[in-house]
Amino acid sequence: MRDSSLAPLLAVFYGCGFLAGFNENLVNMALVAIMGDFSVDAVTAQWLVTGYMIAVTVVVTCMAYLYRRLTMRALFFMAAGLSIVGSLGGLIAPDFAVLLAARLVQALGTGVFIPLMMNVIVDRVPHERMGTYLAIGSAMITVGPATAPIVTGFMVSGLGWRSVFLVPLAAALLLTAAGAFVVRDRREPTRGGFDVVSALLVAVGVTLLSLGLSEIALHPPVGAAALGGAALALGWFARRQLHLARPLVSMEPLRHGSFWPAAVLVMIAMTTYFSLSVIAPLYFEEAAGLSASAAGVLMVAPVLANATAAVLAGRALDRRGEWPLLPAGLGIAVAGLAVTITGALAASVAVATVGIFFGYLGTGMVLSPAQTAGLRRLPDELNAHGVSLMSMAVQLSACLGPAAYIGVMSAASVTATAAGVPAAQASAEGFAVAMAVSAAVAFIGFASAVVYARRMARR
Repeated sequence: MRDSSLAPLLAVFYGCGFLAGFNENLVNMALVAIMGDFSVDAVTAQWLVTGYMIAVTVVVTCMAYLYRRLTMRALFFMAAGLSIVGSLGGLIAPDFAVLLAARLVQALGTGVFIPLMMNVIVDRVPHERMGTYLAIGSAMITVGPATAPIVTGFMVSGLGWRSVFLVPLAAALLLTAAGAFVVRDRREPTRGGFDVVSALLVAVGVTLLSLGLSEIALHPPVGAAALGGAALALGWFARRQLHLARPLVSMEPLRHGSFWPAAVLVMIAMTTYFSLSVIAPLYFEEAAGLSASAAGVLMVAPVLANATAAVLAGRALDRRGEWPLLPAGLGIAVAGLAVTITGALAASVAVATVGIFFGYLGTGMVLSPAQTAGLRRLPDELNAHGVSLMSMAVQLSACLGPAAYIGVMSAASVTATAAGVPAAQASAEGFAVAMAVSAAVAFIGFASAVVYARRMARR
């Protein structure tokens, strides 16, 4: 398939994917300054991050409907407009409530970009090359959140916290200008009702899930109650989709034996990636005593390894298939996490950094190939729903991984501190325990990948 319009179109959407990923970690380095300016505590300020992820998850859930209801061009300009408005709101917000509202508007816009990019690739790229193109998109998405703390850290120090919103504002304006020339399609929108109840169930379920995982280690009754509520809400959502004539997102792809195991592998890879992205910098700063800028520099090589591995693994999938790529990636990730634990317990930052590098490398080998493996075998009429479910898997992982592993790390650190362990060592032990849990989950993924990849190879 040779389409002269495809390259510039994908260039714009790859830029959108990077922007969406960048926005996920946009305010992380600005939280302390925001807390001081608006006199809010850390729990309240954290909603600028958690609220963003919840809003993105809800938008992703609605994307199958939106992709069916609107043209690609209309979706693109709607998303770009919301991103611009949200960034402007953050730039001039007079109080915390307005800042939070602006952040949610920004999430509604940029939350469209990732599944829209994936839909374009699935619809317009031949299946035998889908792995390469999805891998490039995956690399852009993963580099975005890793780049944000480095860029915004310097901006907060030099220009104040409001300056961080200048980056997405300028990027959205640039992408809008480029998209005006290249974003076009010939799809005819189809009418259909929007199920508000389903969207609300996802919002409630993801909110309770994040709350439950973050509280279960420190406050078990609160965490258990929240997780129970999340299970009810998300279970009700899934059951509702099965009984609606036009579901918000069809569960039909999950009936395909090539799809649902791939979605599980995506969640395991992304949970590992996101947990490393959040708690590795905490280890560098709290346990190793490094500055935020030094911690950011140490994370550059692992992130680049992840992005490079994603592109190379996507090409390998197109040429050789799932075996032995997927098991090898998760095997490398497990080995990397084991080395990370050893380094943390031995107070060796160098060893821990090497382990983190291979943890990132291994997950980079799995994410995009697993997505491709699940999507390329679906019937065409289920493509949009498959993309929505895969994107939901990614966003749920972004909510679940950090919440769960930070909870484990905090609980282990508190226990060590109570036993009289020095603060830095307690942080290192908490980090090691969280990595041990992550390694156990990744090992389950490795075993699952062996079974899945061999089955796909026999096909």
